[in-house]
Amino acid sequence: MMNKIRAAVVGAGIYGRHHMNAYRHKPDTVLVAICDTDIERCDDLAMAYGVMGYTRLDVLLQEEAIDVVSVATPDPYHTESILTALRHGKHVLAEKPLATSVRECELIVEMAQQRDLLVGVDFHKRWDPAVMRIKAELDKPEAGRILRGHISMDDVISVPTEWLDWAGRKLSGVVSRLTLL
Repeated sequence: MMNKIRAAVVGAGIYGRHHMNAYRHKPDTVLVAICDTDIERCDDLAMAYGVMGYTRLDVLLQEEAIDVVSVATPDPYHTESILTALRHGKHVLAEKPLATSVRECELIVEMAQQRDLLVGVDFHKRWDPAVMRIKAELDKPEAGRILRGHISMDDVISVPTEWLDWAGRKLSGVVSRLTLL
């Protein structure tokens, strides 16, 4: 019998819950623990998922046998969580963006390479049924050569914009939408 991949999720918000559900429903993984700084939310979700809840990632990683850590914290906290997981010898799956600066990305890549660990980034919109359908339609020969397009997405996200130093800047977010196509 194959050993299951033991996972922990850091950040128990909207995307963290998606990661929790994915691990819970995947036959080759088991969700072992979650971590969130909101004690009440952490306790409630830990009870709902039947796992251990922690408010500090370093404590979780010292006390639990984990293979992979999903990082779904607000963007400015990705680097700290990812580097902590890597220091503890854990593979990482991070919600996009990997980090909020090129230098932070370089630090993450360097540490992962030094420790022979995997770091992946979840671009969740790539698997959105609407996006997949558009991509399939554009790939059909009868679509022809695309000369121009318009994308409008009304994704509501309730993250305080002071965490997002790029929020409101021209072109913020457009590049990730273009890579979908």
